[in-house]
Amino acid sequence: MCVCALLLLLAVLPTLAGPAGPSFSVRQQRSVVGRVGEVAELKCRVTRLGDRVVSWVRSSDLQILTHAGAVFTADSRVSCSEAPYNSDLEEVDDPTGDLSLYRGGILTSRDDSWNTAGSVHTLKIERLRVSDSGRYECQINTEPKLSLFFNLTVVETSLPSVVVRTLNTDPGDVVWVVGEGEARGARLTCEARYEPAAGSVLQDEVLAALPPLRITWKHEGETIDPQSPRGGISLDSERWSGRVVSRLTLAHVTTRDAGRYWCGVGDTGAVTQLRLKHDQEIEPEVGELEWMQRDQAVARVSGGGCIKDRSLLAAVGRTLGSLVIMMMMKLLT
Repeated sequence: MCVCALLLLLAVLPTLAGPAGPSFSVRQQRSVVGRVGEVAELKCRVTRLGDRVVSWVRSSDLQILTHAGAVFTADSRVSCSEAPYNSDLEEVDDPTGDLSLYRGGILTSRDDSWNTAGSVHTLKIERLRVSDSGRYECQINTEPKLSLFFNLTVVETSLPSVVVRTLNTDPGDVVWVVGEGEARGARLTCEARYEPAAGSVLQDEVLAALPPLRITWKHEGETIDPQSPRGGISLDSERWSGRVVSRLTLAHVTTRDAGRYWCGVGDTGAVTQLRLKHDQEIEPEVGELEWMQRDQAVARVSGGGCIKDRSLLAAVGRTLGSLVIMMMMKLLT
């Protein structure tokens, strides 16, 4: 009897204790780089905030910049905002400057999920100065306080750009898949890296502050999910400072897998065409076929202008014979 009561007590304890308190989301971009004169945003993602509030504090002088959505500094360049943070929510900026939230394509509004799920608290600094560089603290007013630190680096030079390219074994942007049945597989490789602006050098401190590069793969516009029902899909990556290489491996390739593959970071990407060939024969496209026909015609004529193709030689002979007959008929008439 005592054992049963103990088990029942253990079962209801989590309910009696109530939901867990606020915490910071695991996925955070804690290093941000901005250019002088531009805008920087530090985004602090919090889960289960409940009735607690978030503050932004500048670590260099312990200045409270914002608290509970209100700005506490005379610096007009500083502002803050907050919005629900859910993985199934899509944020869309409308022309009025307000943030609209869509769940499954349906417009939603701020509700209880704001507190029970998560929220993102953004510190925005406009017209950046080099002096804005430093550490900023996202703080939750629990007891004791919870803090998460962000680093802002402001540079005077142009920011590096992201360059994406394919690194496939086949030349060009076409990968041919050989084999039949379960033995037929394909591997596509993509590289993304930070490239400094022309005439500038990418400094280590700037490189360290840049967000990590994450490569996304799409097939005919649809994001590839390794956990999809298709199965046989794997993604692996190798990372270096300012560079990442991603490999997409497909097992049991069928005609449904052929087509356009896009890999990229954000809106920057590269495209590879995946094609299947059967019985070691490639079906050329129209442009390729024209070049093949030209190559075959040239191959029939070799050094000294001598024609070595017998079929072509016979055709030329018949044409010359017809011309001779026509000329003789004209002379006789």
